[in-house]
Amino acid sequence: MNVSTARPSERLSLAPHVRACHVDGQVILLDLRRNRYVGVGSRHLSVLGKQVKDWPVTPVSSVGDADAAATKPVMQRLLTQGLLTSHASNHNTDSAVDEATSSLDFEGVTTESIINARRIGRFLQSVTVTSLRLRFRSLYGIERTLNARRARHQAALADGAPREAMFGVAAAYDTLRPFALTARDKCLQDSLALIDFMASERLFPRWVIGVKTRPFAAHSWVQCGGAVLNDQHEHVRRFRPILVV
Repeated sequence: MNVSTARPSERLSLAPHVRACHVDGQVILLDLRRNRYVGVGSRHLSVLGKQVKDWPVTPVSSVGDADAAATKPVMQRLLTQGLLTSHASNHNTDSAVDEATSSLDFEGVTTESIINARRIGRFLQSVTVTSLRLRFRSLYGIERTLNARRARHQAALADGAPREAMFGVAAAYDTLRPFALTARDKCLQDSLALIDFMASERLFPRWVIGVKTRPFAAHSWVQCGGAVLNDQHEHVRRFRPILVV
């Protein structure tokens, strides 16, 4: 179907490469293929809630004609941009993650027991692989790769991992980080490098991207249960998760 002829009465879906969340009275869409964010204002949310499957806002029982008319061009624009689709989409849009309630404190950790040649090699490899992924792949491709890896290690995920194991590997990463990453490196690169480093030891915490408004900002971090592994939980709680892998 040509998107320009899509009728408002048809049921639409978020495109497979789009994630969405409701924050501060608007919906933020994350286009994983183009690595960009799009905001949808409050006036259009209920109308789109009636038209779009998996829309993060429950529509009100009735929608005014004026709001419906004002939303029609917005919906057509989202279709044209490929953020909505008239085809059935069964992708997972779940952005649920445990509430961040704690952070890891590495002060006073003895590095001799957590740093060895093998971990140094894994750390350097993780940083290199992450840099190449961010340079040559979209967030959609990265998400699919990480989901496929989690699926291959489902048994390890089911068994879980002791908090001490997560703490030790995260502490090793925190110790090695200044040798390859600087304070200027973005949170996205830091989080994906940590995810890859931990996966090399069969540990699989969650990679999270969150957004906030007023002003708009996006942030990425790594979380295991309620524990944030590479940031302060007070900071990440300001952001609403939009992508959880």
